[in-house]
Amino acid sequence: MISVIGISSILLTVMIHITINEESLRKAELEDALAVAMDQTMTEVMEQGSYGIGSRNELVAAFLQAMIQKVDKNTDLTVLIHKLDKNKGTMDIEAVGEYLLPNRKKKRISIRRQVVFAGR
Repeated sequence: MISVIGISSILLTVMIHITINEESLRKAELEDALAVAMDQTMTEVMEQGSYGIGSRNELVAAFLQAMIQKVDKNTDLTVLIHKLDKNKGTMDIEAVGEYLLPNRKKKRISIRRQVVFAGR
């Protein structure tokens, strides 16, 4: 006969595993989304005649569109732009993702990436 303590232990172990796995997946997703969006945006600006991007606001809009396409819809996303220079091809951006764990607690992940585009 299986005891209540045994079942509880198994459920706790499963919840811990799911939480750790969820965190790893969300962090990888955010890292990938940030890297791809930065690369795609800077490639459009620096190599393809700016893709109609004429101002800093248009550059930010293009970046955000690329970023949002890659992030899970259940993640609340905040993007902090620390440095952005279209002419020099530099970006320093931080993405903060917030999501709910299976136990309904909120978890935050922050990824910061800097890029200097060497193309052209």
